[in-house]
Amino acid sequence: MASNYKRAFTLIELLVVLAVMGLMMGIVGFSLLGGGGAELGASQRNILGVLHQARTIAASTGLETRILINADPEDEDRFFRYLEIATRDANTTDTWNIKREGITLNEGVHFVPNNKSISKRAEGWRTNAFCVWSGNDNEDFKLTEAFKGKRKESSGGTIFKFIEFDEAGNLTSPESISGGMPQPLLLVLANGSPNPGSTSEKIRFDDPNNIAGILMRKFGGFAVLEISDFEGS
Repeated sequence: MASNYKRAFTLIELLVVLAVMGLMMGIVGFSLLGGGGAELGASQRNILGVLHQARTIAASTGLETRILINADPEDEDRFFRYLEIATRDANTTDTWNIKREGITLNEGVHFVPNNKSISKRAEGWRTNAFCVWSGNDNEDFKLTEAFKGKRKESSGGTIFKFIEFDEAGNLTSPESISGGMPQPLLLVLANGSPNPGSTSEKIRFDDPNNIAGILMRKFGGFAVLEISDFEGS
């Protein structure tokens, strides 16, 4: 006698299939990014969270807010790897209040500085694969070590670059480029390592295909960038 019974998937079998699919997608994604792709992706997500938080703080408090990026060559462990959020003190012009505990990018991941003289980039590096900060890149922004949640501007302090949000939560762009349009801000990440063979080029970036980025819009959101979004060498 023929049976009309049709075997259905059990819940456990469905969970196993989904787990295998997730594992395969993770392997494919890691292969596309190359070695260190997981670290790049994790750092990129962390920075997105910091950007959203900084914009919210600026808009809700009405205070100028900056994401500070360590750019001091004497601080090798944090050099273009450490960032924190600070707001300008409402009562003084030279004091900044730290609004969240600082974070360090994942192992081996660095911001790619605009200044080529302080890093060694591999042959074939993308022409626009570097950070564009708020303010003038040629000027150093120096702050004292944190004390009771505050930093003060000081000519002898730690060097920082920064991404700035004004009192309304809008990004502050660097000097305008030709045509009067504000230059978009850009944070670029890459796998790097210390470069002890040079006194000036403190970081070396050996893989031009292992980079990621975040494009920031003055009045809007943030766009996640992959290797295909950068211009060729």
